[in-house]
Amino acid sequence: MTAIKSLFLSTALLVSFSALASDADISTLKKELKVFQPTDITKKNNDITVVIPAKNITREAYEALITNGLCTPIWTKDIPSSFLNGINTFTVVNQFKAFGYTLDSPLSTCKEMGNLMPEPAKVLMYSKTKSYTSS
Repeated sequence: MTAIKSLFLSTALLVSFSALASDADISTLKKELKVFQPTDITKKNNDITVVIPAKNITREAYEALITNGLCTPIWTKDIPSSFLNGINTFTVVNQFKAFGYTLDSPLSTCKEMGNLMPEPAKVLMYSKTKSYTSS
């Protein structure tokens, strides 16, 4: 009977730690992306979606959000060490959630960009980016 109780307790702890990690990522993103005025930031499975209050997401807006909002705190280590661990994609979409851009492997991409000069970093960012359209 104690083995079953231990199993339930372990499972409950694992689920709560995973929920806390999710909450930490979302609250950190809300703080770091505040200047971009996102209307919604959600995490589903290992994917994060940020909704920006604009009809269109321009390349310039996407670059600014990724470089200044997402990557800068990673480069300056102003975030929890677990930030974006396990996140596969980071998607920025318009207010209708119909169009945007998806960055693959955001944590490793940001870390790699931090070691490059601005233009090569931008090339790397776009090599890890695909356009997003709702289905």
